Amino acid sequence: LTIYRMNHIPLSRLNGILLLIVLSGAILYVGRPVLVPLFFAILIGMLLLPVCNWMENKGVSRFWSTLVGVLIILLFVGSIFAIIAAQGSALADDWPKMQARGEKIIADARNYIQEQYGIGPQEQITYLQKGVSKVSASGGKFFSNIFSTLTGFLTGLVLTLLYFFFLMWKREKYEEFILKLTDEKNKTTVRNELHEITRVSSQYLTGRLISMAFLALVYTIGFSIVGLPNAILISLVAIVPTIVPYIGAFVGGFFPLAMVFVGGSPDMFLPVVLILVVAQIIDNNIIEPLAEGESLHIGPIWTIFTLVLGEFVWGVPGMILFMPLIAVIKIICDHIPSLHPYAFLLNNEVGTPKFVTKLRSMFGKKT
Repeated sequence: LTIYRMNHIPLSRLNGILLLIVLSGAILYVGRPVLVPLFFAILIGMLLLPVCNWMENKGVSRFWSTLVGVLIILLFVGSIFAIIAAQGSALADDWPKMQARGEKIIADARNYIQEQYGIGPQEQITYLQKGVSKVSASGGKFFSNIFSTLTGFLTGLVLTLLYFFFLMWKREKYEEFILKLTDEKNKTTVRNELHEITRVSSQYLTGRLISMAFLALVYTIGFSIVGLPNAILISLVAIVPTIVPYIGAFVGGFFPLAMVFVGGSPDMFLPVVLILVVAQIIDNNIIEPLAEGESLHIGPIWTIFTLVLGEFVWGVPGMILFMPLIAVIKIICDHIPSLHPYAFLLNNEVGTPKFVTKLRSMFGKKT
């Protein structure tokens, strides 16, 4: 019956759907400089909404509560940069030792290449010099890209703060605007959808931050016990990519392992791998399910597809923002009867482990 219905979809309607998808993708791709800061502002606004509401209930005006939200964002970003700068100075003190270790690794690699492939040290140096000359030729472009990236980050941060301030200052206006677009009989349903979208997005981002804080704590303690130098800086660099599900854990794990060879010793390799694996197992099976609950509840295949699509359209910011966006789409599909099949398709088919269900009940979480 389904195939019969699909075969009888009017061609004009099918073309309209395809055109809508193409135009939406084009708008997202071309509008990246404007839309990425806006989406970040909306997501952060949903996260800080309970804080602003609490202050306003205590008698603080809307302007000052919103301004406090801006200060919280700046304090968070500034704290990260301050910790990295402090640890960076410590890393600079250890640089001579790391440089000596790096030279030893290079010398060992040269000997290995000579023994295995018969390429002498002089030939290796010649190849290396050619590579360095190519890098030097593109050095100006490299530093130009760094400057462009830094400028883009600062511009995006300023736009995000501005969007956040004005969205939070007049937030009832935007909800009322959406309600004015709906029929009177559907306003209650739409209002519930908006509240659920806010709850899900806030819970997702809160869960990611709790997960990152847990990993930072475990990594720092574990790396310090093992004796890896600059454990705090290495932990921070390792957890930043984990804001992206699945892929971030693998990307973040490369830096600590690289620092083992440069700043540590080979004996640290297995303990560091063990710390990374155990921390991820605990985080994936206990911390994330408890912190995020059923905030997304998207099937693994659609999670991966969303990450790939987000990276294609918006790069790394897309991998962060498209996850709550797909959750919003699922909520909309859940509340519209004609879209229920799509909600079913996006739904997570992997069951929740029993021990996680018990832990949630202990902490008062809904299963």
